[in-house]
Amino acid sequence: MAVAAAAAWYEELREVEYREEANFKKIGSISKRLAMDKDLSEEEVGRLKEERTALREEVRRLVLEMSPQPDFSCMTEAERAEAAERVRSIEVKYGLRLMHEGDPRGQSIQASARIVDFDPKQGGLYYSRYTSGGLIRFNLDEESPIGPMRHIDSPYKKESYFLRLCKAVNFLSVKIGCSDVGYPIHVYGTIIVRDSIDERCVYHFRRDSDNCQLISSESESLILTGPKRGLALAGDIYVETDLKMKDDLVQDRELSKGLIIIRGTPARLFEKGYTSATKSLATRLSTVDVYYSVVDRALEGTIAVEVVQGSFHGRITANTANMCNELVLYDSKEADAMTVDNCGDLKLLRHVVCVYVKDLLMIAAQTSDGKSERISFSPRINDKAEGPLVVGGTELRVKICWSVMNP
Repeated sequence: MAVAAAAAWYEELREVEYREEANFKKIGSISKRLAMDKDLSEEEVGRLKEERTALREEVRRLVLEMSPQPDFSCMTEAERAEAAERVRSIEVKYGLRLMHEGDPRGQSIQASARIVDFDPKQGGLYYSRYTSGGLIRFNLDEESPIGPMRHIDSPYKKESYFLRLCKAVNFLSVKIGCSDVGYPIHVYGTIIVRDSIDERCVYHFRRDSDNCQLISSESESLILTGPKRGLALAGDIYVETDLKMKDDLVQDRELSKGLIIIRGTPARLFEKGYTSATKSLATRLSTVDVYYSVVDRALEGTIAVEVVQGSFHGRITANTANMCNELVLYDSKEADAMTVDNCGDLKLLRHVVCVYVKDLLMIAAQTSDGKSERISFSPRINDKAEGPLVVGGTELRVKICWSVMNP
């Protein structure tokens, strides 16, 4: 019953939109004729104005007579999934209808039908993925080919360029802040981010069902493994979640699927080059909380850590003098392979961080037995630096490349 009600309401909504658009076109045509045709008689002018008024009244009537949106809150998971398929089918038919009538919107609606979704927590119908680009030829799953340090060799003037550096975003953590099925849960899937540099996928979390992460409470963060380059906030930034929950007793269940948009930040909100915020997305069986900081006049820092002597067991983190939030760059508990009595580069979980150009980046290493040391770097436009970091019996060498990242 709930699925049928949802489909019927959406079909009615599309029909109302179709008739509204047809009336608006007629109104526009009449208004243009009244403005341009100087040979109209008074009788013709009066008739056209009456016709335009009647069309406007019909538009108002269509809106007023539209059925109220049904209550979807009691839908089961199965009903939600069926409703999503039904509304996608309605969207495809609507696009075909417009295409047959020569309406250029039809092809675009057809292309976007694949990302139409349905979820009571989103109020019913919503788009679960990025929609701002032209989806007719745009591959939503294409990974960004752009890596870090792309402007490292560009001849920017170091002092005069400060004021033209773009804003950037660091994602601090992502948490399952609320779970309809409780905890613990085994999570897999993807979290991708798009920025205005190329609007392609930049992965921050990517695990398959054979490599789930155990989340034991709402305070535990997903282990982020991106971005692979700095994220420029020159336009909107889009965060797409597609998370699932592994269940050995029944079929795996969808945990979160949707879109978060991060808009530009007014300069007045920055304090010492940063401002932090949280955005939440309620879909499927959870609410996902995304914690991030916006960086003013940002430089992209690409970090590498080499074990020069000894072995390293512990964590390596990054923060700045003006930003207390720590980004975990390395954790031997999570690393694919620990560096034990062997020299070489550590495989960092995250190797890119964006820093306010007048701030100070601090890299800290803490061993599993509690010893801790840190090294600091001053951001410098299109420059490189390195230095030793000795903690306990281990000597590390930290290297960093600074690059502008304006689109």
